[in-house]
Amino acid sequence: MSPTQPIDATGELRSARFGRFHLVLVSAVLLALLFDGYDTLNPAYVIHYTAEPWHLSHSETGFLVSSGLIGFLVGALVHGPIADRVGRRPVLLAALAGAGLFSLLTAVAAHGFGSFVLMRFLTGLFLGVIMPLGTAYINEFAPARSANRVVAAALAGFCLGGVLASLVGIYVTPTAGWRSLYWIGAAPLLLAVLLRPLLPESVQFLVLRGRHADVARTLAKIRPDRDYEGARFLQPRERASTAEMLGTVVGRRLRPSSIALWVCAFMILFCIYGLSGWLPSVMEQRGNTFAASFWFLAILQLAGIVGGITVATLCDTMRADLAKGLVTLMAIATLAVALVGVTGGSVAPLVATGFAGLGIIGGQSALDTLAAQTYPAHLRSTGTGMMFGIGRVGGILGPYLIGWLLDWTDGATGVVFAALVVASAVAAASAAALVVFRRRLSSAVDLPGPPVAAKG
Repeated sequence: MSPTQPIDATGELRSARFGRFHLVLVSAVLLALLFDGYDTLNPAYVIHYTAEPWHLSHSETGFLVSSGLIGFLVGALVHGPIADRVGRRPVLLAALAGAGLFSLLTAVAAHGFGSFVLMRFLTGLFLGVIMPLGTAYINEFAPARSANRVVAAALAGFCLGGVLASLVGIYVTPTAGWRSLYWIGAAPLLLAVLLRPLLPESVQFLVLRGRHADVARTLAKIRPDRDYEGARFLQPRERASTAEMLGTVVGRRLRPSSIALWVCAFMILFCIYGLSGWLPSVMEQRGNTFAASFWFLAILQLAGIVGGITVATLCDTMRADLAKGLVTLMAIATLAVALVGVTGGSVAPLVATGFAGLGIIGGQSALDTLAAQTYPAHLRSTGTGMMFGIGRVGGILGPYLIGWLLDWTDGATGVVFAALVVASAVAAASAAALVVFRRRLSSAVDLPGPPVAAKG
């Protein structure tokens, strides 16, 4: 390969075949997201043990779940420009280490409502980084022919983390107490060390900084059949300032898609955290046993894996717009949540919960992929971070607002499902709008300007 002919590094990544490099990267991101999902969903099990001893109202119980999500909001909004400036690899590793550390401190130092809320907020500052950054990471390296499937497989880690939280909550906490959730949740401290030699830096980040030798080494691992020695790489654009990156996300061209993504993220996370925080308690109140009530959460997460991967595979195979798959998933979710609310017995609500998870959590996976595909690579962390940050507001309001509604209606469980049906229906409508807006974005993902040869 001629060293005088600049190479499009993004094109090299997109045209590659799925190989060992991708398998390692998918596994690494999956593990990171596993602990993200685990730590995000385990407060539902804390409620069972602390609501009475800490004398919590329904709204305070909801805030017990929401407190970590406030930290998520801050972390998701703040990390993007930092990652786009200093690199995705160090920020992701630091986020894992920080989340593990504060999970450990939660187990040691949270002795009441106030201290638990504080620890959850601080943990959330780091956890809020992992999902948007991991999504941007895997989207950059995913081969074009299997991109949706690769991303969905990595994002399945979040659902598996929810299943792990369910297993620990059901089988460990009855004997070891709720603090055991956070002793186990400290594992990302070790994971950050283990992933350090495995995670590559973003190729786009390296290209923008003129680190051509580093780009060549990474591409050689992905495409060992090609010779990149002495190669120079096309630089899509000069480095953007934080103001420029934010301005592009909300600029005239991308604004409609950004707003549709934000609304959809808000409503989907409202549903996810509203269900995750209150579904076990509601089902226990309806007469299910402790273990059976918490198995509803496990089914919710497992079905989400099926939904995300199935829709991604179909869209890859049929070359269909993933946004249309998202519309379908959210329509299924709307109907399923309504059925959970009105059906009785033990089997019918469990089946309906599975379809709700398939739609809502599968929809989250599709939405994450769509967000990363919508924004230019040089500001992908910023764009996805903004979407997740705004979406986290929905996640914060989900458990808290549902708790307030339960207080207001003296514990009428029907209001839980009524609120979630409305939210999932709005998510379906915003996903339909996204189909239209994405059709108007006819240019490639890397939007700003034609590529120029990198200097130096």
